[in-house]
Parts: sequence; C-alpha cells; structure tokens
Amino acid sequence: MAKVSKTRKAGAGRARTARPSAKANKAKATTPKAKVRLPAKRARSRAYAGLPPGICRVELESTRTFGYVVRVGHRRSPRGWRPKFTAYFGDFSHGGKKPALAAATRWLKTLERTGKAPEKK
Repeated sequence: MAKVSKTRKAGAGRARTARPSAKANKAKATTPKAKVRLPAKRARSRAYAGLPPGICRVELESTRTFGYVVRVGHRRSPRGWRPKFTAYFGDFSHGGKKPALAAATRWLKTLERTGKAPEKK
C-alpha cells in the first residue's frame, strides 16, 4: 500500500470561494415575512381553479347558502385539526359573487400581512 502523508503543502487542496457578508444577505431580503402562512396551491376542479388557496366556494341550495368561506392556519385540537381563522362572505350581503370574492381575498391578504383576523364590515 502507498504511504499517505498527513501534512499538506501551502496552496494545495480546494480553491476557497468568497462568502457573502451578512450585510449583503440582509440587502437581498426585501420582501417582508408573512405573519400567517397561506395554504400551498393545489390542483382544483376546473370551475374553481382561479380561487386563491384557503378560499372555497359554497353553494347549498337546500339552505340557500351562497358565498365564499376562508379557512387558514390549521391547528391541532383534542378532536382533530381545526382552522385557526375562518370567515364567511355571502353573495347577497356583498352584492354578488365578484364583490364577495374580492372581500374574501382582501380579508385573506390582510390576515397574511398582520397575523390577526381583520374586522368584517
């Protein structure tokens, strides 16, 4: 077997690369960190593919319930997983489907930014 030397000569080995300084790393992070993590995007049916994650459409003819439900920030409870924040935006109370969806999206963005459930009007 060949004899292995335990000492290295100066300059031998891998080339060193310069590491970015801590100031450079802070300068790169320009976007503020969200207070609440939104759900990841997932595959949806074609009819609701355009909805943001966390927002679901509700259309129940039997109870005459039409609107959007926002559920975000699931947490563990003694009886299973429950959403931490929940809000309902009805079509009738907001003047139609589009205004109800706009209100739900605005509520979700405010929740993500502040970490607290905003007051509904």
